[in-house]
Amino acid sequence: MPQSGSRPHRLRNTILATAFAAVITAVAWTLIRGHGAENPSHQAGVATTTGASAIPEEQRAGRNAAKPTRKFKGALTDATLPPPGTPLAQTYNELKARADAGDAAAASRLFRDTYRCVLAREQLLNMPAAVGFLLEGDTSKLSAEQLDERERRLASMETHMSAARKESKNCEGLDETQLLVTPVMLEAARLGDLAAGNCYVEGYLLSDPRLFDHPDWVSDYKSNALAIAKANVASGDWGAVAQLQHAYARDGYAALLLGRILAPDSVQNYRYLKLRRLGANAENAPYYDRDLSFVARGLSADQVAAGDAWAQETYLHYFDAAPENTVGAFNSPTCPDPND
Repeated sequence: MPQSGSRPHRLRNTILATAFAAVITAVAWTLIRGHGAENPSHQAGVATTTGASAIPEEQRAGRNAAKPTRKFKGALTDATLPPPGTPLAQTYNELKARADAGDAAAASRLFRDTYRCVLAREQLLNMPAAVGFLLEGDTSKLSAEQLDERERRLASMETHMSAARKESKNCEGLDETQLLVTPVMLEAARLGDLAAGNCYVEGYLLSDPRLFDHPDWVSDYKSNALAIAKANVASGDWGAVAQLQHAYARDGYAALLLGRILAPDSVQNYRYLKLRRLGANAENAPYYDRDLSFVARGLSADQVAAGDAWAQETYLHYFDAAPENTVGAFNSPTCPDPND
């Protein structure tokens, strides 16, 4: 048996950790991380703090009636949709026809049901291997606490596998074309589903196993991603604001696919940073102040003034009733919870 710290032992641990992390990542895609904690301090900046301009109370009151109706973000309960839990093979054609005709509720339902089926299939394919690595690992040198953690991991993985097996029963009878998530995600996003839009703009298609069979998806993304992100901003969605700001900044979140089709733009970066600052809480406001101070150094006074005015107007019109979050700054958005 290799001693702890030897090359084979370290390699095995690395493989085990990597496999487990991959599965946990897949499981995490089933959860809305929503407004998680992102520390904006990763962006280049200095410690100088510049306060954001306050929005007069009378202006806030004057814009309340002008706020747009926010589009659906989570579960849909349209009474005309098939009952929840109906096998997708029984509803696919109806939902697809309605979605193609512009029915937003049907498009959202089709996206979520398809997404659930694909996730269940991927978990049933990949998770057993990770369970096997965990079961085969040497436990002789683990502490009581480590053994407990191992058991919790195994129990959690079994719970997810059980749920995936149950979900997969609702997905029987579907062909491979019907299990393509990216096209139905795009359709739902175009029709106003904020979660589908965030998921699409984030770059879900890169993880779609059928991507190389559909090179047109890349050109579709180039044609639609920016418009979807901007439409989500106009629906009062902070996730889209974060996506656009990171894309224009080309910062540590440049892995977002949107950052690969937009050129770095300090003017736009400043505008979206300023907008985020207006919705910030006391915890993350200092980070935005610092970053705004840094970005502003590369802009003219007129550009800064225009950016401030744009951010204030946008905040008043779309976001005044919904601050960015309550704990930390906004995390990069992910796909919707398929259990919604």
